[in-house]
Amino acid sequence: MTDEIQELHPHLIAIDELDRSAVQGLYSNDITQYTKITKLTIQKFLEGCMKAKGQFRKFFDRFATFTVGYHVNEALDKDDPHARHLQISRYFDRTREFPPQIFIQDGGYPYVPASLGGFTAGINTRDRRGTQMIRVMDVVEIPIEITCAATKEQQLEDMMAFLSAAFGQYQRWLCNYVLRPAKNKHGLYYEVRIPLTHNMGPKSHTSSHGDPREQMWQATCSMTVEFENSAYIKYTADPRYVLSEMGGPTIEAPNKIRIYTDCMFRVSKLPYPIRVYSDDSRVAIISAMQTHYVIKPKRLGTFKILVAKGTVEAPSTILTEKQVEVIAG
Repeated sequence: MTDEIQELHPHLIAIDELDRSAVQGLYSNDITQYTKITKLTIQKFLEGCMKAKGQFRKFFDRFATFTVGYHVNEALDKDDPHARHLQISRYFDRTREFPPQIFIQDGGYPYVPASLGGFTAGINTRDRRGTQMIRVMDVVEIPIEITCAATKEQQLEDMMAFLSAAFGQYQRWLCNYVLRPAKNKHGLYYEVRIPLTHNMGPKSHTSSHGDPREQMWQATCSMTVEFENSAYIKYTADPRYVLSEMGGPTIEAPNKIRIYTDCMFRVSKLPYPIRVYSDDSRVAIISAMQTHYVIKPKRLGTFKILVAKGTVEAPSTILTEKQVEVIAG
């Protein structure tokens, strides 16, 4: 993410900072990655609020002074007696060894496609293999629980206040209620939408390592997050089909064309696979575009547009043909 985009849109989350395997899964519309991407995005947002050079750190230093001194996944300054380490993670690994910590958990989700089969749009490229571009869109609600763990009650209360600030009254200023990937060339289109309300659970504590003098304090912030994913999938029609009941293909081309002037034409009722070519490349050649064909006349004379069932490697029966004359301009 460039500095300019980050300055104009501070709520954008850089793709390069997210887990590569989860991002790669979105290319194939892998719904099992939805929860992982959601937790990763929330984690990066919270880190942006607490890191020394985070996107939102200056805001919290001024308006949430109880966060001053916390450092996220960074080495502490030994010369600063007020420096405190805070780990933000998506796992419960080694909880007791490194408090205070904030853990992001998910409660699964009910999968309901946004449309029939998840398909919302389709584009036929009209190439020789029947390739289509399909837009697949999902919107799912994911229950999220963010658990705070600390060895002191005051530390726990500070983290609870931090979460309430990040997901509560400061949302409109931080623009964190819609988290998107940064503008890039990865071709990812997703949103993580944070609700305007959340539920902060009560504090609880248990003895640490069986010693009643050492207590582990915990509290959980709950919310339901919306995850929206939109992916474009390219596939080839298979098995191949032939339009037999509606008649054979029809060549929509003029009878005469001018020399040195390219001429576009179409072939309707196309079967697949198909090959369209000139029977005399000395007079004219034919090239295929996405939705039409182009005649490139080279000299005066006549040639035939041939439509054959098959490919260049394995040509088959000529389905239809049309004679065209190349004339002087």
